[in-house]
Amino acid sequence: FVDASQSAFLQASRAPEGSEESKAETSLGTDRDAMIARAEIVISELAKKGGDVEKARARINGIREAEARSLDRISTVPSDQAMAQELELEVLKAQLRPLTKSQVDEQLKLWMALLQKKCLEVRKVEVAALESEDVKEIADFNERAVELRGERSRLIERVDVVVNALDRKKGNVDDARAYLKSVVVAPPVTGWTAAMTTLRAWVVNPDGGLQLARNIGVALLILMVFYVVGRFIANLVGRALKSMRKASELLREFVVGSVRKVVMFLGVLVALDQMGADLAPLLAAIGAAGLVVGLALQGTLSNLASGMLIMFYRPFDVGDTIAAAGKNGVVEGMTLFTTRIKTFDNQSMLVPNNMIWGDVITNVTANRTRRVDMTFGIGYGDDIGRAREVLMDVVRAHDKVLATPEPVIEVSSLGESSVNFIVRPWVETKDYWAVFWGLTRAVKERFDEEGISIPFPQRDLHVHAAGKDFTLQARARATAPEGEEAKAGTKV
Repeated sequence: FVDASQSAFLQASRAPEGSEESKAETSLGTDRDAMIARAEIVISELAKKGGDVEKARARINGIREAEARSLDRISTVPSDQAMAQELELEVLKAQLRPLTKSQVDEQLKLWMALLQKKCLEVRKVEVAALESEDVKEIADFNERAVELRGERSRLIERVDVVVNALDRKKGNVDDARAYLKSVVVAPPVTGWTAAMTTLRAWVVNPDGGLQLARNIGVALLILMVFYVVGRFIANLVGRALKSMRKASELLREFVVGSVRKVVMFLGVLVALDQMGADLAPLLAAIGAAGLVVGLALQGTLSNLASGMLIMFYRPFDVGDTIAAAGKNGVVEGMTLFTTRIKTFDNQSMLVPNNMIWGDVITNVTANRTRRVDMTFGIGYGDDIGRAREVLMDVVRAHDKVLATPEPVIEVSSLGESSVNFIVRPWVETKDYWAVFWGLTRAVKERFDEEGISIPFPQRDLHVHAAGKDFTLQARARATAPEGEEAKAGTKV
């Protein structure tokens, strides 16, 4: 059965590419491996009963050695067939999957023997390059060493696949992994000529510089694709949030920016994987660093929580004028930790979110309309009714004052020096200061025209005699010409 399966597999592997027989090569190889696994069970049982199993084991080992040599030859294909190499690795994984632990262990021994043989070839050439004194021989040996290291690298990839398969089946792979780490150490290169020759050979080698350049190119292409995809997804999310009436501009900017950054982070991970970087230690380091940073920056986490609450409850949005944390200005933007406020004198301030959330927040521009509260005083001798009519005329004459709600103009208090009117017109929020300043100027001008006084603080001084005469010398000196103080004195 094993021989028949192997024969069918070989026939399919030799068939013209694209034919029906060649398409069945993978499935026939899997069937052959499964048949070998069953045969090994029979061989193992027969060996327990004292039967002669040497020839059977030799036949199966011969098939596996032939397969290993075939894969080793395939591993020497030019680098423009990198996809084919990846396919061979996937085929090897599929072949190892149904095998038992002992069977995979046997496979590992065969692959390790091939790797050791290749390592000996590399060492032989490297030693020859170090011992030679002829420049041309050194260059030839170095070029050959680079080629052999490329073959060794491809062989290491396949050994690593077998090691991982055995590890998943709870086999002992410590020695194999230690050997894999030890054989990839770069040899010492002595002399400028040898170094340049080795570098030149590595650059032009399909598994050296060309492979690295291709990996870098693919990594850059991956980053570009993820950048475009990230912007596309972020735009879709932004449009979706924009269609939601309850979603604030701050929340939209935060979500859109986060989506773009997350997609780019994934792109960086994929690019690093393409470059051959081991992502497991990197992700573990990121997790550990996140824990350390979280413990060290507990105060900053308060800003983070406050930022999330502000985005969720939306007490203000971008472009709103607010008063919070003792600061006044227009909100320009926000992160999870700070809010950027532009003051009215054109200063940019970054205010921690926990200070804003923990204080009273006044959103000046939250509503479309706003009431202007003003106070005007007239003298006690002026006509109150006429003053009210003048104030009403001035308020209604302003083009930015709203007709509804109607303005309120009433006497509010009797001050020490004036009778005070409250003037409370309604305006659109954006016109608040224009109306405030305009009405203040217009009221002063109309009061002057109408002869209505705007009093300033005054004091009445009452002097009482204490039973004897005295002279107001101070007033006399202030009003009489020089030298006439005595004549100007008034006796009371």
